[in-house]
Amino acid sequence: MNISYFIANKIAFNQKKSFSSFIIKIAIIAIALSTSVMIISTAITKGYQKVISNKFYNCWGQIHITNFLQDPNHILNDEKITIDSQLIKNLYAMQDIKSIHTYSMQSCLLKTKQDMEGILLKGLDNANSQLLSKEYLTSGRKINFSPQKYSEEIVVSKSIAEKLQLKLQDQVILYFINKNESLPRARKVSIVGIYKTGLEDYDNHVALCDIQLINHINNDSIQSIQGYEIYLHHNQKSEEIAQSIFDQYLEPPLQTYTIEKRFSTIFSWLDMMKMNERIIIIIMLIIAVINMITALLILIMERTQMIGILKSLGMINQSIRNVFLITSFYITSIGVGIGTVVGLGLSLLQSKFGFISLDENTYYIDTVPIYIDPLMVMKILIGTILVCLSLLLIPMYIIRNISPTKALKFN
Repeated sequence: MNISYFIANKIAFNQKKSFSSFIIKIAIIAIALSTSVMIISTAITKGYQKVISNKFYNCWGQIHITNFLQDPNHILNDEKITIDSQLIKNLYAMQDIKSIHTYSMQSCLLKTKQDMEGILLKGLDNANSQLLSKEYLTSGRKINFSPQKYSEEIVVSKSIAEKLQLKLQDQVILYFINKNESLPRARKVSIVGIYKTGLEDYDNHVALCDIQLINHINNDSIQSIQGYEIYLHHNQKSEEIAQSIFDQYLEPPLQTYTIEKRFSTIFSWLDMMKMNERIIIIIMLIIAVINMITALLILIMERTQMIGILKSLGMINQSIRNVFLITSFYITSIGVGIGTVVGLGLSLLQSKFGFISLDENTYYIDTVPIYIDPLMVMKILIGTILVCLSLLLIPMYIIRNISPTKALKFN
């Protein structure tokens, strides 16, 4: 066995009670704590970004095709387009596209027997919308779509239902105000379902209906729509696919918009969370490095006589430095290993049981979400070890200045 490894093993795993052994334990705990915090913070950040972005994708798709918009963040748009069956056929030929839905938006007043509320109607083209799936439909059923006439059924959000004291099978009146008419148009509809996305702005304002109801109110053709919602297999390719669609199949005034552009404020906020994640990682690395440097300096001071003896026996400075470098590697690895077990364990427990809750009205989700990225975990583990060991090379040069004669007298 290499003599440096042998001595390092004796120092790192020394069972005798001493000040240095206490400091080693403190360093291990600090590194374990730092590693676990880094793993948990990245799991929460990525989990939150994934859950919230997926909710927006499920509500709106990843890409919209509409007429050119002065402000892509503005959802309502009076300009309509006509369904292009050839365009839909071409889009479905693209491998990355999962499904395509047409939609329209319409503002109206929803009147009950006791109250009235302004809402936005989102017209859907069929019952296969993600918003009508079991994931979001908390009670009731889907809208019955008919090719012969518009459906007189709507689905409202849980927050609208609670605010207006609505329940399934209630009948309400929708009033539509047309700028060219003095009197509003009214339609009586039945509530057949209640949904919940957890997105406060969406749930507080949007009800779902048959897109033909909106066309009927506006005297539009059954082929009139506000735009296309395009759902992809992979979210990461939305910008590339949107540009490809525009270049190959669209002509002005049609334009593609990613959902990140249409809800730029929300997605900018989600991107800012990456900065918080980096700050936490940097702070935890600094804590780990400071503790390891402290532990190393104390080890060198306590082992000064040993260093003097090894030098007097002819061991070169590099070999002696390797002793403390290997010792530091053992300490760092043990701390990182313990921190990984704790970090992953707590993350998995939260993922399974959701014991830490959130205010859904503020955070769009009722429990802290977790997403464990194996690649990111590996980067944290390897990065922590490499950063600690590389910065520990600086104080190790103290060994070079230790004189054997003075070291043997050191007490």
